[in-house]
Amino acid sequence: MEVKIINIDDKQYPKQLKTIQNPPLKLYVIGNEKILEDNGIAIIGSRCYTEYGKTYALKFSKELAKQGLCIISGMALGIDTFAHEGALSVGGKTIAVLGSGFKFIYPEENKDLFYKIINSGGVVISEYEPNTMPNSKNFPTRNRIVSGLSNGVLVIEAFYRSGTSITANLAEKQGKKVFCIPSNLDRKNGVGTNNLIKEGASLVTCSNDILQGLNLEKIEDNMEREIVIPEEYKIIYEAIENEATNINVICKKLKTDISQINASLMLMELEGYIKSLPGNYYEKVI
Repeated sequence: MEVKIINIDDKQYPKQLKTIQNPPLKLYVIGNEKILEDNGIAIIGSRCYTEYGKTYALKFSKELAKQGLCIISGMALGIDTFAHEGALSVGGKTIAVLGSGFKFIYPEENKDLFYKIINSGGVVISEYEPNTMPNSKNFPTRNRIVSGLSNGVLVIEAFYRSGTSITANLAEKQGKKVFCIPSNLDRKNGVGTNNLIKEGASLVTCSNDILQGLNLEKIEDNMEREIVIPEEYKIIYEAIENEATNINVICKKLKTDISQINASLMLMELEGYIKSLPGNYYEKVI
């Protein structure tokens, strides 16, 4: 994969990032760098997540991606992962900011997610040279980029004095709007978010609260928008576009077993890549 280098004086360098204190002098980029200028919401939270946190990370990332916001996070395990996956599942755009170089994708468990983001029209960036190994000191530093690229930051779950809480406070210093979903008082994962709310962060209960907080208009759900199809599904869509009217015709065109096609169609349905497409693609494969 081609690694592009964007220097701070280049036209392609994100304007929002130039305004923060200590912006990175260069960015290493793989993927669609054009979306670095899009309106975006950073979604951050604990690696040690609860089911409550997972549910709402997915819910908010999906809904905000459908509204055209780019979902920005750090590709860490936990809430970061669900933020990226939620956006991808509805054909949305997402940016991952790494705390290491591209030769050392971290965490290793998210290598598949790394490639999925790139192949789905998203972008992965790092301020570190490709041969930079993961280092715990790099991750708090990279978080200034996560918040710096965004219009605002949504905190899903955070422990008391956690890295997530520190990032939220950093975002506030950058002049970003900070949003938090409330948490039960007896959850350690929610102490940080509840404290941020007490300190002035906006309590939100739905995605529209965030859109209003960022002064963005809600897009009607039935409006057409561009859907980015993952590479692994494109061959099936091409068969459908070429008038493959049922699954047997698709199998014949692709010269593959019906069980493999069925498995792919099931994944496509679960991930929202059939009904969300314009035209009558859905009816053709049912």
